[in-house]
Amino acid sequence: MDLFTPAGITAWQTRLNQSPEFAAAAASWAGRLLLVERSDSGHDRSTWVVVQDGRCSEARVGSADDEANADFVLAAGASTWESLVAARTTPATAALTGKLKLLKGDVMALIPHANAAAELLAAAGGTGPV
Repeated sequence: MDLFTPAGITAWQTRLNQSPEFAAAAASWAGRLLLVERSDSGHDRSTWVVVQDGRCSEARVGSADDEANADFVLAAGASTWESLVAARTTPATAALTGKLKLLKGDVMALIPHANAAAELLAAAGGTGPV
């Protein structure tokens, strides 16, 4: 699933909102995320995600204004996003190795939501109903 296309984002939001694991992990999380896929060509893509109390209340292609409104901005290259979605690496490991960068937001505010972030990405890699 491509997390940075309209169809991929719609399918991802559906999976998130059908996932009891995500609902439980994100039950106390309310936040606005901008996920950025860095490109060597300079044509970055982004996805805007709003999480509220165990649900994804909004998910869409990111816009130019979203970075200012985001609580957290996370950026990585395409291969890192693919590894995260396929669960070949965790967000913590990707961050510790410098492959996933927190461009905006407080890492200490994000740490309590590490399980929710992992479930967020697991839903993107899921094969369940869309």
